[in-house]
Amino acid sequence: MEFLRQTEVIQWKDGEYQTIKENSVDDEYTYLFIDYLPPRKFSTYPIDLKDFAVGYCLGEGLIKDYSDIESITVDGTNLLISTKLSHDPEEDLEQDGIVQERKGNCEHACVCRLLEYQGVNSDNAGGIRSELKTIERNDSDLKINATQIIEDMEHLTDEAKIWQKTAGVHVAQLKYKDNIIIREDVSRHVAVDKVIGAAAKEGYDFSQCYVSYSGRMPADMLIKVIRVGIPIIISNAAPASSGIDVARAGNITMIGFVRDNRFTVFTAPERVNFEE
Repeated sequence: MEFLRQTEVIQWKDGEYQTIKENSVDDEYTYLFIDYLPPRKFSTYPIDLKDFAVGYCLGEGLIKDYSDIESITVDGTNLLISTKLSHDPEEDLEQDGIVQERKGNCEHACVCRLLEYQGVNSDNAGGIRSELKTIERNDSDLKINATQIIEDMEHLTDEAKIWQKTAGVHVAQLKYKDNIIIREDVSRHVAVDKVIGAAAKEGYDFSQCYVSYSGRMPADMLIKVIRVGIPIIISNAAPASSGIDVARAGNITMIGFVRDNRFTVFTAPERVNFEE
């Protein structure tokens, strides 16, 4: 199902104008209810939401492996996620004045009550993931050819079906050997979460994966790939200086400005074969 909306608009071009119908993305708010933590709110393109939930929990450090998730329940655009790990519900919920509802052996927080709370905003502007106490170096031996970087970005553009119709989403692509996963979303963070989650469900070795996507590369995006162990991140856009610092500390290969048959390697260039 495509969440698209058509609107009648007036298009001006070269001194002439006409009435046409334009596609736009029908984005929705999505809430993640992870164990008993306060809900987390995101603006999303509401497909592949289970992939998003898995990728978000991995990138946020709430789980170490896909097997840590016990269940994911989708209720519209609300996602209820139970994990095997112990996340203290009472401290987080009481801090925000949210009362936990217990029914028999079920300790799920009352969804209706929690929906009244705006939730923890997503990190689209550098929020929750913007700090990482320790950064472990990524010593993956993965290498990529220079020509492959260009080809991957072209493939990303060719397969961005919703972007082609609306120009209103970001697209992310994760490659593992000959396998490619592509997801789209109004948020670049959520798009990357979706490909990470889908790859985790398939059991891919993240140390041999790399991600190409549309959008800037700030610190919180680099922290996401560091947490899951992805060694290479590629974008058609620019990095932020915070992203460069984190990439350098984590030994992540950061490649930006992939366009017009060129690119720029900002960190860990040893993973790029410039001759091929």
